Amino acid sequence: MRFSLRRHSTTHLLSAAEKAQLRELIERLERDTTAEICVMLLRDTADPARFAREYFDHHGIGKKERNNGVFILVVVAKRRVEIVVGAGLTDVVPQPFLERVINDVLAPSFRAGKYGEGLHRGVEALGQWLRAERPELRPGEPGKLPPVVDLSQDPS
Repeated sequence: MRFSLRRHSTTHLLSAAEKAQLRELIERLERDTTAEICVMLLRDTADPARFAREYFDHHGIGKKERNNGVFILVVVAKRRVEIVVGAGLTDVVPQPFLERVINDVLAPSFRAGKYGEGLHRGVEALGQWLRAERPELRPGEPGKLPPVVDLSQDPS
């Protein structure tokens, strides 16, 4: 999905404190639901949807036996957000819900230059949905990938 963005510097999209808060939230959700969530901010890529799917598949986001990963990719230069969900969650996390998270939660904060706030609220919305739709999920082993990957900084 696309979001409009006024010109903002991509040097500091997430502060260290925002990254830490987001990491804590993702780790807590993983303990609560077993779903492995990974967030990536990327300055640019030619094809965001393809990059998101290939990254998700290559790194095996989610528990192998449950295929319950969620990957949120924010491509700043393209003003795009892609959310990839593992096959084990596709019946639980429908595409219309993901589009609402992008359009109603992430994009408004991103337009205001508040990436940390938007990502935190978006991950919280996913977590609330997962808890409501899959209350039987039990904690599992923590994932091996870092929950937040910020590659959006200018190379300068």
